[in-house]
Amino acid sequence: QSGNLNYTIPLLKAVGRGQTSVPIALSYNSQNWRKDSSGETWKLGGDIGYGFGWRLQAGSLTPYFSDWWNIHHWVYTDATGAQYRLEQEGAGLFVSKEGIYATFDGVGAKLRFNDGTWWYMGATSFGVEDDAGTYYPTLIQDSNGNQVQMSYQTGAGAGWGNSSGRLTQVVDAKSAPDPAYMLTY
Repeated sequence: QSGNLNYTIPLLKAVGRGQTSVPIALSYNSQNWRKDSSGETWKLGGDIGYGFGWRLQAGSLTPYFSDWWNIHHWVYTDATGAQYRLEQEGAGLFVSKEGIYATFDGVGAKLRFNDGTWWYMGATSFGVEDDAGTYYPTLIQDSNGNQVQMSYQTGAGAGWGNSSGRLTQVVDAKSAPDPAYMLTY
């Protein structure tokens, strides 16, 4: 009814020991513009390096502010492009009341899921990136300690790695300890 199109192309699944796996997908969301009741048009989408409206990711967290300093809520976007709102529950804790039931601890930068899996959101898009302020996972760990690691490119205007939403490497935890045989993407 809205005319919004969300299209997902699954690209790979990084597999850890046990049952741990992390899907990485290329997704497109056509909800790039919005016109409000006053007739003003807002640009909602952006190009973070894959094309306007496209994302390649396992997931991300984007803050939405109530004023210059205070975060009102976060939006978690999964690999498919589906979005879930996380509302403030307490000091630094934001919880989804939707289907994923995730909790984000802003102090520890960890996104926790009910199955015991947690994501360390160690990359933050910075500088003049279209998604500046968005967090991306650098470490995903299940309840048994199995891990998948990710790295990101340097953002425009930043001088360090893990400062953009552009993936550079996904390390499969089943890889051999010898760098010549590591299963990375």
